Amino acid sequence: MTMRPLILLCLIIIIGISVRIDLSAGTIPEQQTQSKQHLNTAESTDHNNENTLFYQEVIVEENQSVYSIVQQLHPSDTFALSVEQVLTDFEVLNPGVVPYQLSAGNAYKFPVYRGMDNE
Repeated sequence: MTMRPLILLCLIIIIGISVRIDLSAGTIPEQQTQSKQHLNTAESTDHNNENTLFYQEVIVEENQSVYSIVQQLHPSDTFALSVEQVLTDFEVLNPGVVPYQLSAGNAYKFPVYRGMDNE
């Protein structure tokens, strides 16, 4: 009879902690929202307009790749840049980062291509 209240108390504590974590941090990954992300630019050292890369910082989630994130940043169906071009621009924006080894939870700069969407 004395074990029943102890087990009930433990269950209540576990459920309370679980609810608190779900409400504060959540268990479902938050979708990227445009309101939280800012569009920035990175210019090359020679300051030519044609060498200006626009970028957006995005926090990477599990199972995302550079190309899939860039496609999400360009929701139109006409996104037709090659994977090589996207990876090259990513490496310019993130020196020293290997595009095939992104770490979930880290923020990286991803290229945003002007004139590809209906702006």
